[in-house]
Amino acid sequence: METQHIVFNVENMNCESCRQKIQSSLSQLNGIYQVIVDLNTKHVAAEYDEERLDISTIKGTIEDLGYKVK
Repeated sequence: METQHIVFNVENMNCESCRQKIQSSLSQLNGIYQVIVDLNTKHVAAEYDEERLDISTIKGTIEDLGYKVK
């Protein structure tokens, strides 16, 4: 098991509902250990198992919710 950390800048995330939607969706992914969504900095940080999950899946999950990831 190889634990990794990634931080994304999510531009159009600006309310509590956005935070909850992203946190809930990412938390359901197989291989996610922790998700922290910060509305002030517009950052989404994730701790995950790189053997079970890759960065593109995490990013794609956020984008599928309608958010722009940088």
